Amino acid sequence: MVWEVIFSKSGEFQEIKRVFELSGHSSGVYDVAFDSDSSHIATVSKDGTWKLFNINIEYKKGETPHLKITGKYQQAGNHSLIALSPNAEVVAIATGNSLAFYSTLTGHHDYTIDNIYSGSITSILFDAMGKYVLTGGDRCIRVFHNVTGYRCSIETAKEKLKQHQTSATRERLVKLIEDCEAFLDSIEKK
Repeated sequence: MVWEVIFSKSGEFQEIKRVFELSGHSSGVYDVAFDSDSSHIATVSKDGTWKLFNINIEYKKGETPHLKITGKYQQAGNHSLIALSPNAEVVAIATGNSLAFYSTLTGHHDYTIDNIYSGSITSILFDAMGKYVLTGGDRCIRVFHNVTGYRCSIETAKEKLKQHQTSATRERLVKLIEDCEAFLDSIEKK
């Protein structure tokens, strides 16, 4: 369930009101995450699935959230955490000491980084630009490139190139693809 905290115009608390429900998991939800403008919510559940909902709706007019995609994740029977990239194109799920990346464009698993800590990952977060994923555990922070984000940017830009674009937009999209591909090439060479 999603609730709204309502304040008066003068800033005084008035009430908490239930606005809508996110449904679809067959078991309890471990964690939730928002994108940068709070238009999407990602959830991860005990049932082994993650979901992405578009909540950019007018709930006061009776609109309901839209399920955009559901994916499966490898769970180790431990509590799982989820983070959603600022543009809502990538989900990162931490289970135990592993971190898995998924494209919300396709729902597919991209890759997993195992054994990040000796203990469990205690927190995950994308930076404000979506270029990095930060994890916490074992009293330290680790920072990883959001490689899946670069792959999703390429895919999104290629789809936009198929549509009618101005020459300036087309140039910008081609440059974005080239920059992302160059970055991915540099990562693979290391």
